[in-house]
Amino acid sequence: MDRLQNAWRELNERYFHGRLRPISIVWSRRLTASVGMFVSHVGPRAPWISPRVQGGERRLIRLSIPLLQDQPHQEIVGTLAHEMIHQWQYDILKRHPNHGPEFHRMMAIMNRDGLGITIRHSLDKAVHALTKYTWRCTECGRDYHRQRNTIRPGRHRCGECLGKLRELPRASVDTDTTGLTGLVPTTMSQTLVSRVGVSTPFMQMTLPFVSH
Repeated sequence: MDRLQNAWRELNERYFHGRLRPISIVWSRRLTASVGMFVSHVGPRAPWISPRVQGGERRLIRLSIPLLQDQPHQEIVGTLAHEMIHQWQYDILKRHPNHGPEFHRMMAIMNRDGLGITIRHSLDKAVHALTKYTWRCTECGRDYHRQRNTIRPGRHRCGECLGKLRELPRASVDTDTTGLTGLVPTTMSQTLVSRVGVSTPFMQMTLPFVSH
């Protein structure tokens, strides 16, 4: 992890002029729907309070052990750089992270030096096999894949169109993943909202996979 913290510091100085606030980088065995995730338990305009004072980490970058453990270091650094762009949107621009024009502009600048930052990655059968639960929006058809049963259709709505969600039978999920035709949705469609349209208590930005 010291190696990743060093990479974070170098990228912060080179591309963000040292303006990004220190953040914890943690490996996660539970993160299987994406290779990386920027997480904050407070909004981007909240005043900065030391995590020690708050009694716990409120902002962090998670990296997936199941998806990255066999990848070369350069791939991991590219994932870290992706999440740092989201941190830049949050810390500096004071906006909720997204994959809009600002993200693409910064990604292009960093990729000039060969970082290889991407928005979509190949999704193979091994990754599909980690999906145990899938919910589909009844309005726009977006799918939400999870390893754990964490989505409650009575409380959550689609982050794309606010449509209702229904859980798919396991057989339906197996059919899609065997043929590698299912899509893990983009960041915005991975974000769930409550029934009244309020964002969930913390912001999660994911680096999605898509099958080819």
